[in-house]
Amino acid sequence: MKLIIMRHGEAERFRVQDNTRNLTRLGEKQAITAGKWLNDYLGASVAVDIAILSSYVRAQQTYEQLSKQIKVIEKQICEDVIPEGDPKVAHDFINALFETPSKPNVILVVSHMPFVSYFLEEVHVDKKSMLFDTSSIVIIDYDLAAGAGNIERIYHPV
Repeated sequence: MKLIIMRHGEAERFRVQDNTRNLTRLGEKQAITAGKWLNDYLGASVAVDIAILSSYVRAQQTYEQLSKQIKVIEKQICEDVIPEGDPKVAHDFINALFETPSKPNVILVVSHMPFVSYFLEEVHVDKKSMLFDTSSIVIIDYDLAAGAGNIERIYHPV
């Protein structure tokens, strides 16, 4: 199983309502390029079974651009993956999704810093973490029995 963790593309500068910040043109391009990379990496025949998205505008816009490049079967908005979300709660949710009767093979999470770094640490077998650039992607080879996995591949925009 694959668990894909992605940070949103570059967004506007901070404003009072952080959840309403839009992607910049560069952020849109980053998401498109990341989507092309992901499509090449997974292969055109592999679909993302479930995409879990933050409710924040910039994460949704990142997904819109990304999903033009890859096939996604289902998307869900999740308040557990917002910037201040709890990685442990999100991890439990992901485990529950992997155990559903539909048995997804690929789950994508589109979220924010610092959540993506803490979430990577939560799901990594050795509790490793990293800082994510905008539109960075980490693919985890996830073992449901272990409840964790190893980094299979990392994408950083150029």
